[in-house]
Amino acid sequence: MQKTPTIGIVGGGIAGLTSAYYLSQKVARSKIPHLRILLLERSPRFGGWIQSNQLEQKYDSHVFELGARTIRLHSGVASLSSHSAINTLKLLEQLNIFDSQFCPIEKTSAVYKNRLIYHNKKLVNLNDLSLVFGGKPLRYPPVFYALYEYFSEKGRISVQDETIKSFIYRRFGHVLAEDIVEYLLDPLFKGIYAGNVANLSARSVLKKIFNLEQRYGSILHGLLKTRKDKQKDDPVHFLFNDLNLKDYSTLLNKYAIYYFNDGMEILVKTLVNHLQSLPNVELKVNQTIKEIQFQENNQIEIATQSNEKYRIDHLISALPAFELANYLDNKRDEILRSRLNQIPFVNMIVINLLYEREDIFPKAAFGYLIPSRENSHLLGVLFDSCVRHQTDKQKRGSQLTVMMGGAWFDQLRLGQCSDEQLMHIVMAELKKQMNLDQKPLVYSIGRLNKAIPNYYVGHEDVLDDINTLIRRNNLPLTLVGNSYRGIGISDVIFDTRVEVEYLNLETMKRKA
Repeated sequence: MQKTPTIGIVGGGIAGLTSAYYLSQKVARSKIPHLRILLLERSPRFGGWIQSNQLEQKYDSHVFELGARTIRLHSGVASLSSHSAINTLKLLEQLNIFDSQFCPIEKTSAVYKNRLIYHNKKLVNLNDLSLVFGGKPLRYPPVFYALYEYFSEKGRISVQDETIKSFIYRRFGHVLAEDIVEYLLDPLFKGIYAGNVANLSARSVLKKIFNLEQRYGSILHGLLKTRKDKQKDDPVHFLFNDLNLKDYSTLLNKYAIYYFNDGMEILVKTLVNHLQSLPNVELKVNQTIKEIQFQENNQIEIATQSNEKYRIDHLISALPAFELANYLDNKRDEILRSRLNQIPFVNMIVINLLYEREDIFPKAAFGYLIPSRENSHLLGVLFDSCVRHQTDKQKRGSQLTVMMGGAWFDQLRLGQCSDEQLMHIVMAELKKQMNLDQKPLVYSIGRLNKAIPNYYVGHEDVLDDINTLIRRNNLPLTLVGNSYRGIGISDVIFDTRVEVEYLNLETMKRKA
C-alpha cells in the first residue's frame, strides 16, 4: 500500500494559514497532487492575535481589534518591501475580498500626514511646517540632520551588528542623534515592536538603512545611489512573476495604509473557508502539542496532550520560536532549542475604548506615540475612528485603542495590575494627554502574553545558527512567522510564500 506523503503545519495564525494556502497552490502545480496538508492549531479558533470583535448594534457595530488593525502599502524604515505589499494585495484578489473589504487611506489625508507625539505635556505634530525650519522637539531643520550624516566620516563598522541607538549616534553624533533617537525612533519603534531602541538590532530592524551605510559609507549617499533601482533591493523578487510594481503603481502612489471593513479577522476567516474546501487540506483546532520528534527515518511524529499522534514527512512551524523550542526533544535538539529561545518576546496590553462623544480627538491623525522620556505608562494611543471615518462616516461615537507594556511591561509591573487598576491608569493618562475625562461607553482589555518578537543585536547570527543546525542535522523543518524575518503582516505573508517556494516537493514524491 502506497503511503500518502504529508506536510504538517503547526500554528494556525496568519503564517500557518498562508503556508497552507501557498503550499496547496504549489502542490496543485506539481506532479504529486495527492500530497496531504495537515494544519494543527492549539486554540479553538484560527488567527492568533488577529481577532476582530464586532460590538452590538446599539454600539453601531464598532470593531474592537485585539491585534493589528491596518496593513501598510509602502516601505518605511522597517523591513517591508514593495513586493511584500503587492503580494498581500494579490492574495486579497485571489480570495475575492479585495473589492468588498479593502478600505484604503490616502497619503494626502490628514489622518496619514499628521504624525503626533506627546512631548512636554502636549501633542506635537512632527509634520508641522514650522519644524522644517527647526523647532521643538527638533533643535535644527531636518535637512541639517541629513547633510550632517552625508558629510560625516565614511567608514564601515568593524562589528556585524549594533543597536539602533548606537547606529544613529555613530552616524549623527551625540547632539543630533539625541533628537532623532528620543523624538523619532524611540516612539516609532514603540509603535512597531513595542521595543526599546537601546536593545533592538540595527542590522535586523533597519535592514535597508544599515546595509546602505555599510555599502556606501552613508545612509543618504546610499539612498541617492539606489533610488532609481528599487526592485534590486528585494533579493527574492525574481521568484515570482506576478508581483509587477507597474500593475499596482496607481494604488501604491495614492494610498498609504488600508484596513478591512469587517475587521482584520475577515482575512483569517476567508483563508480558513478556502482551505476547508480543498480535498487535500485538513485543518484541526484544539490540538495542544506535547512533543515533536524528528525520527531516524527522516519522518516526524507530533504527539498531542490528548494522546493523538501524527506522522508527517515535513514540518512547517508557524509557532513563535519559544513555543516550538518547548516541544522539541531535550537532548537531541538541545542546541536548536537554545537558539530558538534566544529570540525574546514582549508582553502587551491592548485596551479598546468606545466613547459617546465624537469630538474627543485633538487632531485628525492615526494616533500618537509617547517618547520614553515622558515617563508615561502608555506606549501610544490609536485614533481608530479617525482612520475608519475616512471611508465609513456612518458609525457614531469615537473609538480609540491604548497600547501598554512591551519592553517596559515588567518595569511598570503591569502584569500585577487588575483590570480596574489598568483602567484607572489609562483614564488618568488620557486626561493628561488628550484632556479626555469622559468615561467610555464600553471597553475591552486584552492581555497579550509574549505577543511581539524583539530582534536584539545578534539576531541575524541566531538565525544563521538555526538554519545551520537544520541543514547539518538534515531536519525536514521550515520556519515561518514573525519570530524570524519581519513582524508586519505583509512581511510574514511574503516570507511564508518564499519559504514554501523553496520547499522541495520532489523529496515527498520519493517518500510516497
